[in-house]
Amino acid sequence: MHLAPTERQQRLRTELRSYFRTLMSDEAAPGNERQQRRLLRRIGADGLLGLGWPEAYGGQGRGPDEQFVFFDEAYRAGAPVSMVTLNTVGPTLMAYGTEEQKAYFLPRILGGDLVFAIGYSEPEAGTDLAALRTRAVRDGDDWVIDGQKIFTSNAQQADWIWLACRTDPEAPKHRGISIILVPTDSPGFSWT
Repeated sequence: MHLAPTERQQRLRTELRSYFRTLMSDEAAPGNERQQRRLLRRIGADGLLGLGWPEAYGGQGRGPDEQFVFFDEAYRAGAPVSMVTLNTVGPTLMAYGTEEQKAYFLPRILGGDLVFAIGYSEPEAGTDLAALRTRAVRDGDDWVIDGQKIFTSNAQQADWIWLACRTDPEAPKHRGISIILVPTDSPGFSWT
């Protein structure tokens, strides 16, 4: 079976390739974080970060195939687009987030103002979440988190960590795990 792009997909690919060619420059070198953020905000302001997101959440409402074309062209151009933020965090918040979380995070993600990193892997567990050791304990309205993560790609540029923690130590190993959104400027948070 040979899957060929549709005319609509090919047209979008051509438009995006031209867009990214114009947008990207030598100033967008990977080491220049300020310029990378400026470019991400520009892509957001141009409405492209939400190309495949539902209109109800500020996206363009296009299909997953067109979202893939966007990611493919962004990656090809070396554009500073956080796939984790757009493909994991955003859609999960749309499906399971509180209204308060949706109102805070989704517009900022689409605007290119927030970047997430995923905190899953641990020194003794790798990505085996059943062996997760990082713990979170409720303290009033806050969570006190104790643990260590490794291989947290993009932690140095992230504003928030999508952190997997054990919140119910009495539950079986494959249960009692929660995702907690942790701002990277939180006391005690560090990366090396």
